[in-house]
Amino acid sequence: MVELAGAAGCRTRRLRVGQAFHSPLVEPVLGEFAAVLNGVVFREPVIPVVSNVTGAVADAGELCSVEYWVRHAREAVRFADGVKCLVDRGVTEFVEVGPDAVLSGLVQGRGEGVVAIPAVRGSQGELDTFVQALARLHVRGTRVTWPTLRPGRRVELPTYAFHRQRYWLDEPPATDGEHTPEVDRAFWSAVEGEDMDVLARTLGVEEDDRQAPLREVLPILADWRRRSRERSELGELCYDVHWRPLAEPTDQPVGTWLRITAGGPAAAEWGAALERQGLDLVSVDVSADIADIADLAGGAGPEALTERLRAVLPDTPVRGVLSLLALAGDEDPAALLAATHALVRALGELGMAAPLWCLTRGAVAVTGGEEIRPAQAQVWGLGRVAALEHPERWGGLVDLPEEPGARDAERLAAVLAGATGEDQVALRPGGLLARRLRRAPLAATAGGTGWTPRGAVLVTGGTGALGAHVARWLAREGAEHLVLTSRRGPLAPEAAALEAELTGLGARVTIAACDVADRGALDALLDKLAADGVRVRAVMHTAGVAQSSRIDETGPDDVAAISAGKVAGARHLDAAFAGAELDAFVLFSSTAGIWGGAGQGAYAAANAYLDALAERRRTRGAVATSVAWGPWSEGGMAARDDAEAHLRRRGVRALAPDTALTLLRHAIDQRVVRLTVADVDWERFALSYTSARPSTLLSDIPEARRAQEPSEPDREGADELSRRLAGLSGAERQQVLTDLVRRHAAAVLGHTGIAAVEADKPFRDVGFDSLAAVEFRNRLTEATGLGLSATSIFDYPTPRELAEHLRSELGGDELSEKALLAEIDRLEGRLATVAAQAAPPADALARLTALVERWSAPAPGEGATERLHSATRDEIFDFIDNELGL
Repeated sequence: MVELAGAAGCRTRRLRVGQAFHSPLVEPVLGEFAAVLNGVVFREPVIPVVSNVTGAVADAGELCSVEYWVRHAREAVRFADGVKCLVDRGVTEFVEVGPDAVLSGLVQGRGEGVVAIPAVRGSQGELDTFVQALARLHVRGTRVTWPTLRPGRRVELPTYAFHRQRYWLDEPPATDGEHTPEVDRAFWSAVEGEDMDVLARTLGVEEDDRQAPLREVLPILADWRRRSRERSELGELCYDVHWRPLAEPTDQPVGTWLRITAGGPAAAEWGAALERQGLDLVSVDVSADIADIADLAGGAGPEALTERLRAVLPDTPVRGVLSLLALAGDEDPAALLAATHALVRALGELGMAAPLWCLTRGAVAVTGGEEIRPAQAQVWGLGRVAALEHPERWGGLVDLPEEPGARDAERLAAVLAGATGEDQVALRPGGLLARRLRRAPLAATAGGTGWTPRGAVLVTGGTGALGAHVARWLAREGAEHLVLTSRRGPLAPEAAALEAELTGLGARVTIAACDVADRGALDALLDKLAADGVRVRAVMHTAGVAQSSRIDETGPDDVAAISAGKVAGARHLDAAFAGAELDAFVLFSSTAGIWGGAGQGAYAAANAYLDALAERRRTRGAVATSVAWGPWSEGGMAARDDAEAHLRRRGVRALAPDTALTLLRHAIDQRVVRLTVADVDWERFALSYTSARPSTLLSDIPEARRAQEPSEPDREGADELSRRLAGLSGAERQQVLTDLVRRHAAAVLGHTGIAAVEADKPFRDVGFDSLAAVEFRNRLTEATGLGLSATSIFDYPTPRELAEHLRSELGGDELSEKALLAEIDRLEGRLATVAAQAAPPADALARLTALVERWSAPAPGEGATERLHSATRDEIFDFIDNELGL
């Protein structure tokens, strides 16, 4: 059935169940079920019921029959029909009553204004989600009887003033130039303002004849200052990737590894080489699935691969998973991405904790002139996101040389063993190299050709927010003809207004409905332009589809849709203009392809493809520039919902379009092949980026490196805590540490007290994210003197559990004599209370007797132990009888 549905283009998912239902498998028990129902008293419902058997409003008498409920157990659930029945009758609010949000997603959006609200979510507290559900209904106008939920009397609001807290951020004092000498500031201020009088006074030049040379040089100096400042400021936003040589490693991996292959001589050769290094490889060949991508990416998708892997898993623990899918040859970008994406998902379905390493060949270029394969570059883009989303089961990426050298297998094995501490490595004849990001300031002079748009410029995604910014910039720069493409073309929102605006700037405008992912549609457009005498002199590929779903939540169809606009579009544009003489061929990439981004797996893969395609074009002598942009403001993807605020909190600020386009002009002028442009607060970003998994990618950026250095514990605070814990019982130590954790958690989240952070409520449910986790770790490190991991809130998900961990790490639970005697006194009091209320249970007496036997051993102890040994066994029992009443 799954195969048939997949062949028909339907998406399927195997249900995880432990019993039969709604199928012929329940027929053997239907007789017994009917017998039980015959003893049930039925009453007609007081509210209408939509039947899951018929998908329509049920007859009251029918619901009271045994036959109906037998049919209900045996027949298929007509849930969709039932929802449609309710929607047709005007129902717009659905509330799912159950242990989790299972059905709500199937109802949401089934009609205009229809919402489905789960009463409980399995991953969150029941009371909170239930109240939230009622609140959502309330704000939609549904009547909620709040007094029933929270019984009690109403009270008037107090007449005194409410307690107020200030949440607005104070504007920081201006610091520009505070370290610049007063004279220097006055001089440059006069230059920038081209104020001759102030400049003369500053330099002490009072005679008119001596001021004449200043008057001539002042405009030149002011222009230089302006350009220098702009270049300096803009240069801080520019980065590129380089490769740092690594020392020769020595460690070798051991144990059993799972090898995923799709065939090919390169995969066989490297697999055999690793086996000679001592790896025990268990191979899984999925070449049939790669050959027919519909089998892997359609229908069953990752589920089919999951079952294939489950069937071959060895009994011994798997130490690692090695993907050689990219070495199969005959690369199809869509197939390779779908296969690797499905593999990451399948390993997650299996609960595989072993790290996944992906091997490629030609995915990255370490030096100019290397042959690069953009299809394999997608694996690196996807892998960077997998490292962020699944840090606990990601190994890394290794790019192999075209021809293996004498020591290459040994070096590769050492990387897999973790000997280098790197997870993005290129293996080349000279040894191992690690990927790094570094600043790439702009050159002092423009260089290049000083590009000016001429003729026609083709802008894909031209009616979108990003494409519209580019089109306006091109029109202002003097472009004669702008050809803007999008799927909807002239029917796109704001298309007419954009055309009028561009025409007003002096450009001729053609807006065409053309999806460049469709090669036939692109060729038809270019043929029509050629027939009209239009020659395209530059290409700007801005088209793309945003993504905000994790790898394990993204289906194969979504992967294909997300990557098609960028990958297929770029590939078709490259082929269509292969023989054309272009002034510029610009690909709009993203930082997601440079350092990854949670929830952007397929998107990052597509952008990595664009960067690699630019390098391949330049290798064969064609023009190409790929710019990996950080988020843009004013309508870019970062402007959606609260994405811009979310990014800013992590240290990534949105780029102003004018700033971005100025840098684009510099990149084209200087014939840059690849450039990363982003406005990043590296100290903040690095903390968030490495909170769950260490990374060396940013270690060549000083601010990021400093942020990752472990902070020195505050010994004074740690000593104070130690003094406070000394002499306390275990329970008291636990309470002190729990309150300590709650207090620091509340401070990180901005609460004024610990009441908002409950001891048994998960950190993730009170608002913690990766950045807050790092700040929280730093505060606890200072308070306790312990070297804690930034993943502490994930390893110990509640304040109480984390406090227990701190207690074990701090040690000192060995009780002093005074504390031990206090514990015995406390026990005596509790037992006396129990004895006064009821007869003492036999189990309690037996355990106390065994305890006395152990403490009455011949070997003497010290302190409290001596106190017990000084008494005879009979005296101890007399104490229990007389004092405790047992």
